[in-house]
Amino acid sequence: MVGEDIQSSLSDIFVLSKKVGRVAFSDVVKVSSGFSVIPIDEKNDRLDKELIGNLNSILSKFLKTHTSTRSRFHGTRVNEVGRRIEELLVNELNKQPLSVRQLASAGYPDIEIVHGGRTIYLEMKTSAVILESGFRYFYYTSGKKIKSDAKHILLDITVSRENPDYWKIEKWALSDLSRLKLRLKCEFNASKSDLLDREARLLFSQ
Repeated sequence: MVGEDIQSSLSDIFVLSKKVGRVAFSDVVKVSSGFSVIPIDEKNDRLDKELIGNLNSILSKFLKTHTSTRSRFHGTRVNEVGRRIEELLVNELNKQPLSVRQLASAGYPDIEIVHGGRTIYLEMKTSAVILESGFRYFYYTSGKKIKSDAKHILLDITVSRENPDYWKIEKWALSDLSRLKLRLKCEFNASKSDLLDREARLLFSQ
């Protein structure tokens, strides 16, 4: 029997997403990490203009090279392909005036860039979805990897499958996450150990 306090808390959880609605990414980061998300300002900030110019040059060259050489990425799933592309791109990006490192452990963000003494967090997403989609694509669960006020950008890479195990890059897009709005999705989860707990288990092979 679920206690009244638990029932009340569960009811609050299920209606929370409707109450919260769309929330600014910058507000979520500020509350969860204590640090601010600084907007990109190419018009008035010389370093921002230089940063975006460098990223555009590197990413455009990367796509042009892999298109002209007909390079393909091996993987049975998109996330495998994404990891391979990310490794190559980190090497390409880690050149003056950018200093780039991949951040350990899962979760946002993937990459930290230092440029002009400032920190920029970069999230990289790879997808086979060509058109705009309403399916969940980006998610944020914790600010534990964020260590300073910073710019936050997302690199979206679109790939297409040429045969069962080989993919090619189609295009890329860069977004300023300070302008992003998020929706809250409440989720309950369980580990495999939880599912195999004696109280839940019905049958098992010997």
